[in-house]
Amino acid sequence: MLRHMFRRMPVHWCLCAYRPVFTCALLAVGLFAEKSAHAEPQSGVRDPAAVLALPDDSNKVNKLSDLCYAYRRVDADSAMLFGNAALRLAKKLRYPRGEAQACNDLSIIYLDRGAYNRADSLLLRSLALRTQLRDSAGMAAVHNKRGIIFQSRFMLEDALEEDLRALRIYERTGPPAHEATILNNIGILQFNLRRLPDALATHRRAAAIRGRINDGQGLAQSQGNMANVELQLGDTTAATAHLRAAITYFRDHDLSPELAVQLNNLAGISLAQGQMDAAAGQYGEALAIRKEAGQPKAIASSLIGLGGTLLRQGRLREARSTLLEALAMSRSVGARSEELQALLDLSRLHAQLNHGDSTFLYHQEYVQLKDSIFNSDLNAQLAEAQTKFETEKKERRIQEQRAEIAVLERRSEQRKFWLLAAVGGASLILVTALLILQVQRQRARSRHDASVIREREAGLRGVLAATEAERKRIASELHDGVGQQLTGLRFRLEEIATATGHTTSSKAVAEALTLADDAGREVRHIAHAMMPKALGDLGLGPAVADMLERALGGTGIAHEFDPMGLNGRLPKEVETGVYRIAQELVQNTMKHAGAQHVSLQLLHNKGHLVMIYEDDGKGISPSETGGGIGLRNIRERAHALRASFHIGNGGPRGILATLRVPIG
Repeated sequence: MLRHMFRRMPVHWCLCAYRPVFTCALLAVGLFAEKSAHAEPQSGVRDPAAVLALPDDSNKVNKLSDLCYAYRRVDADSAMLFGNAALRLAKKLRYPRGEAQACNDLSIIYLDRGAYNRADSLLLRSLALRTQLRDSAGMAAVHNKRGIIFQSRFMLEDALEEDLRALRIYERTGPPAHEATILNNIGILQFNLRRLPDALATHRRAAAIRGRINDGQGLAQSQGNMANVELQLGDTTAATAHLRAAITYFRDHDLSPELAVQLNNLAGISLAQGQMDAAAGQYGEALAIRKEAGQPKAIASSLIGLGGTLLRQGRLREARSTLLEALAMSRSVGARSEELQALLDLSRLHAQLNHGDSTFLYHQEYVQLKDSIFNSDLNAQLAEAQTKFETEKKERRIQEQRAEIAVLERRSEQRKFWLLAAVGGASLILVTALLILQVQRQRARSRHDASVIREREAGLRGVLAATEAERKRIASELHDGVGQQLTGLRFRLEEIATATGHTTSSKAVAEALTLADDAGREVRHIAHAMMPKALGDLGLGPAVADMLERALGGTGIAHEFDPMGLNGRLPKEVETGVYRIAQELVQNTMKHAGAQHVSLQLLHNKGHLVMIYEDDGKGISPSETGGGIGLRNIRERAHALRASFHIGNGGPRGILATLRVPIG
């Protein structure tokens, strides 16, 4: 029972920031310890065959979920099979607590694999079930895991919102340790969003709770996090005190990796304050710990700090050896920030040695790597690159490099160096000009592409609007025209039968009246399908429910419909588009899937409407995902709504389709 409680606790996430002088590693503690990748399954669930042989009941669902959790780090594919079996059985038994737990366990596996859309879909289903069950701990765990998904996508604002929802639950229900951990995660997000005063206040709250419950390790980690924020705020005295307190705890309790992080940060402060011997000792101790642990990137960081300290002490030979080792280590693991700092320090070292060629070589490598990093950032985030490439920063960088070249020129008597320095300056100016030209061309291309996209979207929306108007006109004509005529025809048949002495019970008259009635019902059914009255009068939720009942009610296909947050009306084009997409998916299931069960969810929260559609039919092959007219119609409607649409196989059988529509 205790393990089930731990499985609902949130997982932590830690984001780190790099600074040239010292590394700021913000620390977080998870609320449960995940099993080692080589750990055996728990003793109660070591025999999968025995579990699979159990009768189909809620106990079997729980045992299958236990297997899913136990095999997560041992054999992820087996864990997936057990989780899907638990989910299917829970749905079959209508056991919501078991279904919620199976969704939770499967989402963790998908999260490990980076399949964020599938993980989020499962978590949303788990959240809906746990909300119905009033399972506060489970709801908090779902919010925390969704925060992890958003953090993985660098959607920090959304991640912060999910963690705040989890915090509100833990503030009401406890325990304090969970509240402290989620506060720690929130502080890390605020730090990375550059909301430094908020981050410091949040970490102080976490530290106060951890001190109150005698969580020494958690308190030391909060002290390290507070120190990193205080350094950014310029409060070196407070940061030093917190770092020393954290170092004392980690040293006393033999927590070497955490000790190395805080020693590295304290060494950075000592170096900035001119305490060279203290900085060299602290960097050296951190380096020894990290070498023993075999952490290449962390080793490179400590080597760079130590090399910079030796350089400022004038111990040039030792500094050169240390920095060359740091450069090789950084390159071997692709740590570009550390490589950049090593090249810069080596350039400065050779300048002090009056080695003009070496100075220029390392400086050129430094400039090229810096430009490479800049280009990568430019391609990844063009908007941010444009602001970083402002005229003032460009001029400052050119002036700094010209000043460094001038110093090298004064110390060099070789004519060759003068020529190389001039070529380097000209190359830098040329590269800068080419970068400016590239940015301008990219901006022009982006404006042109955006204009073309807007025109196409407007045309598509116009076609869809005209299509809906034509549907409405045809439906009206069918109902008010052909429908009324068929009704009149029936009355006329009865009059003719009476006038000719026949009765409505005669076979010919009865057959004619039946044909008239059937034709009238068929016309009304077609008119309703083309423009459902419920969509215009009651809104999306009732219209979808009515559509499912009419389409599937007499087919033997069971269905579930779960609307959440649809308390009011949505924009007309959204209601119409989502209804038509749902209608197309249902028609696809009826015609091609051979399914026995359909599940449709509508979730409205935080500026989005999400539709999740599942059936248990034969699924969809990769060649069909791009294919038929129905799917093309769905994608065109999704594009017109500026929505994202994904369809694929949901499990061993059936399809899973997800539609996310922005509501703004």
